[in-house]
Amino acid sequence: MAVMNSIVLAACIVLCTAQPIEKSEAKLPVLKAQPAEVLFKADNYSTVLLECTTEGKEKDVKYSWLKNGKPFDWEKAGHIAQRPGEGSIMFFNPKPEDEGKYQCLVETPAGTASTRQIQLKRAFINAPQVKTQEHTPVEGKPFKLECPIPESYPKPKIVWKTQLRSDPSIVEEFLSRRITLSPDGTIWFSNVTESDVSPSFKYVCFAQTPASGQDVVLAEHFLKSLVQDKGPKDGELTPQYVSNDMVAKTGDVTMFYCIYGGTPLGFVTWYKDGKEINAKPGDRVTDHNRTSGKRLLIKETLLEDQGEYKCVVGNEVGKKQTHTMKLAVVSAPKLSKSAEKQIDVKEGQDVSIPCQVTGLPEPKVSWTYNAKSLGERAIYKDGVLTIKNAKKGDTGYYGCKAENEHGDLYAETLVHVA
Repeated sequence: MAVMNSIVLAACIVLCTAQPIEKSEAKLPVLKAQPAEVLFKADNYSTVLLECTTEGKEKDVKYSWLKNGKPFDWEKAGHIAQRPGEGSIMFFNPKPEDEGKYQCLVETPAGTASTRQIQLKRAFINAPQVKTQEHTPVEGKPFKLECPIPESYPKPKIVWKTQLRSDPSIVEEFLSRRITLSPDGTIWFSNVTESDVSPSFKYVCFAQTPASGQDVVLAEHFLKSLVQDKGPKDGELTPQYVSNDMVAKTGDVTMFYCIYGGTPLGFVTWYKDGKEINAKPGDRVTDHNRTSGKRLLIKETLLEDQGEYKCVVGNEVGKKQTHTMKLAVVSAPKLSKSAEKQIDVKEGQDVSIPCQVTGLPEPKVSWTYNAKSLGERAIYKDGVLTIKNAKKGDTGYYGCKAENEHGDLYAETLVHVA
């Protein structure tokens, strides 16, 4: 019996002295996470929503908004309304002057919660007046069709199609291993053949953008006829579009191009830091696509992708061509470890709020308490904010913001001291 009592006593000491931070049984209001950017179209038919609501949609809270750091009263604006029971605001027929940085503040029994700053931006494209351009390319020679990208936000996706001249509703994609699209919107014919020329269709460049509900025509081209090549058939390869040194963000798609024209077609071999890239179609880094290797695709860029890339192009007739480019990889702030949305502790305990952030260059981290600058009671070190000997007055919302030149992030935690 004495042994059993000793075991029970030891277990009690362990359980009673180790009081871990744990989730709350009585859940308090916490805000839903919001996106960094919301787009709108400035026309007479659009609406756009800036959301602000607690996860439990609690009623005993009060919402307010800041625009560009100053109090914003949406009730005075005729084209803006508040969603009932929430702080979310709806813009009816939004205008260019509605652009800005918005932040929602919520007064709750536990303190003042806040969203990240939400950038409200107008999506637009200054569509050009388009006139069909006529061309007579040389048979068997490299050729290009240009598509100037107009001023716009965000940058549109460029799509080329052939369009039947007698019925513009009939369009068809045509890119192939011989015809390649480059990032500047140009399509490059490695060589022109009779199949590229027809009186029945034209080549049309479209922009796909959230600024428009339909594709926007940017350029039209008509290949009237072919000119016979009277020059020597030397098989030499001609550089058409090659990538320069690049900077890419982790997580983004990165594409290198080595487009060379000539007859016969050239084939590309890719190298990284002097070693051949032996890729398969499904690999994260691959040259297996309908460009026949003219494009090297990195589906999700990692820091390890930084280095020197080289393409070697040959067609077994002309002289091999080589081009080298360098890739530098940077990173927007990213959370590697974060806290629960709500942490509960007893008075007198220490509070630890993790906010471990990675990024290149190293992000600057700042903290707020109830939407205001954090005082000196808390110390941020090694990715953790620590509050020693917590008091009931430390209850509230702690926001961690990390930013560098490539982006920012915001994470908020409610600390409840009972």
